[in-house]
Amino acid sequence: MKAKKFFSVVLIFVLALIVTLTSGAQAKPRLTVRQFENKTGERSVPAAAITDMMVTELGEAGIFNLLERERLDYVTDELALAQSGLMDSSTAPQIGKLKGAEYTMTGAVTLYHYTTRGGAIGLAVIGGVAAAKTAYVTLDIRIIDNTTGEIVYTNVEEGRAKREIAGGAGGYRGFFVGGGQATYGGILAAATRDAVIKHVNRMSSYDWD
Repeated sequence: MKAKKFFSVVLIFVLALIVTLTSGAQAKPRLTVRQFENKTGERSVPAAAITDMMVTELGEAGIFNLLERERLDYVTDELALAQSGLMDSSTAPQIGKLKGAEYTMTGAVTLYHYTTRGGAIGLAVIGGVAAAKTAYVTLDIRIIDNTTGEIVYTNVEEGRAKREIAGGAGGYRGFFVGGGQATYGGILAAATRDAVIKHVNRMSSYDWD
């Protein structure tokens, strides 16, 4: 009799734990990320790619349930196919089932450049020439409560990345030239990720309840 009672208590405890964990997973706030703006004055800034980087890092951090808004044309295409009668009705998505976002993230790239010390920018590095490059990327992020319109998160983070290169015997193919700038080894991408990670870490410590 005591064994049955003990088993019942353990079972209740396990079920309560499962419910708690499930509720915690469902309690994550729903967020949509709008494409960031380029406010640097430079046309070559890849604002869309920087937005994608933010979404990826947020997804890995697991802070929010992320909702797509920028690429809803893919969703509407699927809904249109479902309504055409060509799709199995038991598996077809239903109109009106899209979830609403509790929060919206907006962002702006306000700084995106790098400096070079020593050496020369070019497609090849000749033996004996050395240079150091430091990239700077600044992201201004806001998160808005969609119910009240209140800005609940606002922060500016600067990312930095540094690379040092030295000449060798012959040319070096590590450069990418585009948009009037030469970048080395993804240095601007590394600086961007640094800024993104700083924002994500700060969001992780925020109380979203």
